[in-house]
Amino acid sequence: MRAVVLAAMLLVVGAGAALAQSAAYCEPQAGLRLLYTDRAYLIVPKSASLGPMVYSYTLQGMQFERHVDRYGQFLFDDGGDRWAFESNPDGLQKFWPLKRGNKLGIEKIDRNTRNHALVTLTVVGTEPVQVGNRSYVAWKVRRYDNLEEKATFEQFLWYAPELCTLAAFTDSQQRRIDLLRILKPSDRDYKRPVVRKQGQLFFADTNKPVQ
Repeated sequence: MRAVVLAAMLLVVGAGAALAQSAAYCEPQAGLRLLYTDRAYLIVPKSASLGPMVYSYTLQGMQFERHVDRYGQFLFDDGGDRWAFESNPDGLQKFWPLKRGNKLGIEKIDRNTRNHALVTLTVVGTEPVQVGNRSYVAWKVRRYDNLEEKATFEQFLWYAPELCTLAAFTDSQQRRIDLLRILKPSDRDYKRPVVRKQGQLFFADTNKPVQ
């Protein structure tokens, strides 16, 4: 009996170690609403024209709502940038599952200025992140943009496999944006309008910050 219990414990430990060593790709379900520090994502049904490792959402809380396509969790297209996947057609597939040290290099083209940038993603490792009252294991990824005009941009993103989405990321001003709540259509606050004011997301009907 003791041997059976010990074997079961070893299996559990082994599964946890495997989880910590890599993370598979997954996407949030259509219909979920993700509320972050200063914005909200409404996950929409996936278009048949989109390939694997892509999902779409409506960006809410801004002055105007925008449609966004997100590739491989870490690359997004809101109409301003085009990702030149032809320069590295198998890059996303090889980047996943996430493992410490994995790298992806891909070219980005600004649709307005036509400027190019070489974007590099590097998996740093795992860190705990807090979403609501729970702690999750998240994979920290460093994004580094080397722009054509010699400028550079650095961003960090935290992907939580249990949530199939980003639990946190830094924005263009190096502020950390955290996932606060995940709402399902059956949740009481699901349909409440939100608005961003002074860098924070508020419920528009009560003018109280989202927590």
